[in-house]
Amino acid sequence: MADANDVRALTRRGLAALTPHPHRGDLIAAGAVPLALGVLLVNVRLDATWGTGIFLVLDALACGLVLGMGLLAPLERERPRAYQQVLLIAGLLLGLAALVRLAQVLGAGAPLTTAGSRMWIALVVAIGAAWVARTRRSAFCALVAAVAAIVAVLAFVDWAFSPQGPATARWVLLGLAGALVLAALARREQQRRESVYLVDAAGVAILMLGVTFLGAAVIAYTSLPNIALGYLGVPEGVPGGGWKLVLLAAGLGLVAYAGVDDEPGPGYLGTLILLLFVVLAGIPGVEGASLWFWPLVLLLIGAVAVAAGLRPREELPPEPPGPGGRTDPPTEPLPGPGAGGLWASPPPGER
Repeated sequence: MADANDVRALTRRGLAALTPHPHRGDLIAAGAVPLALGVLLVNVRLDATWGTGIFLVLDALACGLVLGMGLLAPLERERPRAYQQVLLIAGLLLGLAALVRLAQVLGAGAPLTTAGSRMWIALVVAIGAAWVARTRRSAFCALVAAVAAIVAVLAFVDWAFSPQGPATARWVLLGLAGALVLAALARREQQRRESVYLVDAAGVAILMLGVTFLGAAVIAYTSLPNIALGYLGVPEGVPGGGWKLVLLAAGLGLVAYAGVDDEPGPGYLGTLILLLFVVLAGIPGVEGASLWFWPLVLLLIGAVAVAAGLRPREELPPEPPGPGGRTDPPTEPLPGPGAGGLWASPPPGER
């Protein structure tokens, strides 16, 4: 019994020593960032020198330290402070490195290029980030969980069905984007920050969809031969009108959402998607394509929106009169003591 009490007391002292004090949180987070980068750099520079087991222990200890400090930091408000967010994100990044090393220990040579390993690694990251987001109320960790879930689903489709070409991945990304938007709408009133980051995750899914068409842009705008794209695994298909419409609608929707709700994240993603649309829709020399179709569509949409914003305004009607058909004058407050009213003190000669 005494030994168990000693262990519990030692555990409490250890956790108390790792708990960041709020006044020193910024300093601790400033130190955790180069610490995490140093661990990751050791993984890269000494990969051919050290054994995989050593890297696994190093990454796991660093993850436990940094992520543990982020989880132990006290919540002073409804949302975690900036230094807590830095500790949580750095800890999750180190956790990803530890999972990659664990996959190598289990026999996966290049885990991130193998569909099966990529699937369970992304799934563990998604579950861990979702748990952190729920327990620490971190909306940014919810974004990490959503993006990791997208990677996990794509890896599962690749592992289970081995589709030929990127068409299946594009439809999966489109479906995931729609599901994320519906989830964001469901959380809009209760958990607004999580809702915004789910919209960001949907934008990331659409951006990933558009990136699958970049091979066509590389062929059109550069002299890189097709055989080089095949060697790099870059698909060469030119996007059809339907996919271009998806990119245009998603980009405009994200920019509009950012303007209405004053949220910069969706605006940045929407801008990137629209720039990608311009690159893909402007590919020259596509057989059967109209040179004026998409420019006319954009000009028409822009002209209608500008005209709607500049239409003549109608003056608001006057306020309705009060009871009895007349407008009651504003009621003045009663003067207080010493203000010359009923409560005013009498002159000295009348006391």
